[in-house]
Amino acid sequence: MHLAKTVQARVAALTLVLALCATTAQAVTVIQERVPGGALERTWLPGFGVGRTFVPLVMAPADPAFANPSGDHSVAVLTNNAVGLGGIAVTATDPLGNADYSWEGYFFTGLGDTRRGLIVRADPSNGFQTFYQLVINPGLFQLRFRKFVGGGPLPDLASWFLNTLPAGVPLQNTWHHLRIIAVSNQFRCFFDGIEMNTTPIVDNSAPILTGWVGAFNFSASTGEVPTYFDDLTLGITGAVPTRTTSWSAVKKLFR
Repeated sequence: MHLAKTVQARVAALTLVLALCATTAQAVTVIQERVPGGALERTWLPGFGVGRTFVPLVMAPADPAFANPSGDHSVAVLTNNAVGLGGIAVTATDPLGNADYSWEGYFFTGLGDTRRGLIVRADPSNGFQTFYQLVINPGLFQLRFRKFVGGGPLPDLASWFLNTLPAGVPLQNTWHHLRIIAVSNQFRCFFDGIEMNTTPIVDNSAPILTGWVGAFNFSASTGEVPTYFDDLTLGITGAVPTRTTSWSAVKKLFR
């Protein structure tokens, strides 16, 4: 009986030691927009009062974007409005109460003639005119992370010239991946899996701490430009201990 208790105690101790040493990085997908079968999965609302939002599209083989990363040939299209009406399109969806998250997805460069990309922390109370954005400039040479407040852009929080990347400047009519990790007032930005900033970008000037996620398409000179997005995903990532205890509690099991 005593031997059985000793064996059980040591097995329990080993389990606890392993638990102390191991944590599991868990990435939980909260929402997705994959446009399965040519239908939107999420409810998307327009911003800036211009009525532009995602429209699903099943591409024809002749479409330059046909070979999309998921291979299902279906995408979400965001078309900016006419230049005389602002040349902008913003659309957003509810992150289901999550304030800290990773927002990522693919975009198609097309002719590289509009500023396009992702937005986070978009404010639904003012028509999504306040948010952060990670966008590629027309010409495809520069990636920018900046903040809009009340419809107006503030100076860049960070920017990068893409000719510094191993693959160089993106080509026209190619698919690429963007990702933003937003935690409190700190942000990490990725392009094609490469983290652009070596340390988190910190916004200490009235940071936006909550909000919806979405997409952006703008040009001051060219209107009615369709921009393709695909496989948009909002995830929550964290390190979660499998069990918790103390080293002194483990040692007591061997006495």
